[in-house]
Amino acid sequence: MKKLILAVAAVAVFSLTPSAHATELNAAAFPLPVPQYLAGIIRDAAKKFGVDPNLVAAMAFRESRFESTAVSRRGAQGIMQLMPRTARALGVSDAFDPKQNVFGATKYLRTLLDRFGGDVDKTLAAYNAGPELVAKVGPGATQEAVAYVAAVKSYYLAAR
Repeated sequence: MKKLILAVAAVAVFSLTPSAHATELNAAAFPLPVPQYLAGIIRDAAKKFGVDPNLVAAMAFRESRFESTAVSRRGAQGIMQLMPRTARALGVSDAFDPKQNVFGATKYLRTLLDRFGGDVDKTLAAYNAGPELVAKVGPGATQEAVAYVAAVKSYYLAAR
């Protein structure tokens, strides 16, 4: 437990500034290496939308363990676990298609980063719990969101 608390504290202090010029994708830094085909998709989407590819990969690992056929108990689909309504709003016609899924989710991530002024905690919490709830109550909107933010940031920190 002490190691977990120290790890979370280290992640909280670390300055996270995802941007297009941040870093190269460190595909081997995650608990499972990013599959080669997916690494290319993540790099392309991250470049197009100006997001650190390691943040996208950290989210993809946490969301689905890089599994394109993943479906959550709530109905979220694909690598980045897009909800069907969100996927449609992003122009994603097939959430199980890795390219559409990652590009749609990265586009959404960019809009959240912009909405929350680059605040990674709020952005990640909004991706998990919804932007309206996070705008009202902050990144601690739900216990699930708190755990999600901590997990994604730990993977992101390890990759950077």
